[in-house]
Amino acid sequence: MVAAAAGLLALALPRPVWAGMIEQLIYNKCTAAMQADFDQAAKVPPPGMVDFTCTCVVQKIFNQQSIHQAKTACTQLALQKFGQP
Repeated sequence: MVAAAAGLLALALPRPVWAGMIEQLIYNKCTAAMQADFDQAAKVPPPGMVDFTCTCVVQKIFNQQSIHQAKTACTQLALQKFGQP
């Protein structure tokens, strides 16, 4: 019953609404994972690096790339732009 209601809700919401929610979830998971990686390495990311990287990841995933492909490509782009932290 709950799954059916969730499915109907997803169909009833305009695409931008649910797409935006998914994008935000991916972005939040990405920023949390990056921050955990930096914390574990006892490093501080350059200003803007996390936002740049995670925005890139969201865009690439919505352009049909896998999470692994998006992470790899966006990490490379961020390193080129911001350098090694």
